[in-house]
Amino acid sequence: MLLRKRAWDIMREEYAVVRTESSLTEAIAALSAIQKKQPDMTFALVFTENDRFAGLLSMWSLIQSMGPCMLKGSDLISPQVNWDDAFEQACRNCAQVKVKDCLQPDVPIVKPNDLLARVLEVFLDYRRGRAVVEEGGRIIGVITLADVFKEIQECIIP
Repeated sequence: MLLRKRAWDIMREEYAVVRTESSLTEAIAALSAIQKKQPDMTFALVFTENDRFAGLLSMWSLIQSMGPCMLKGSDLISPQVNWDDAFEQACRNCAQVKVKDCLQPDVPIVKPNDLLARVLEVFLDYRRGRAVVEEGGRIIGVITLADVFKEIQECIIP
């Protein structure tokens, strides 16, 4: 399997996309939309206004970016406050941050012809659970840890 299958065999061609100038509100909407089709998709690819790949925005980086804003001067810890209303307001306020301010620019890149062994090597080297598939300077797909795991699972439990 590792020496037979290639990146294009397991890559996903459908993924969430946001722009560097998008707000986190728009990124959350894009992630919500893709998760209806692919529940294990936890990131969106980020492109500039000129369609240049800039990186990705993961759920983790999104929450890391919003967290300090939500907790700073927040009424969320006050026992006298309506927690639900305060949380909703904090979410709305903090989701106005721009994607460019919290994206991950260092994203592993593989080629469509790369063997699955190479994809696994890239995941291990970068210690990341995702990579983009690039051909001719264009992003044509993504591969997630779940995709690689599925291939391993199918070898062990046919």
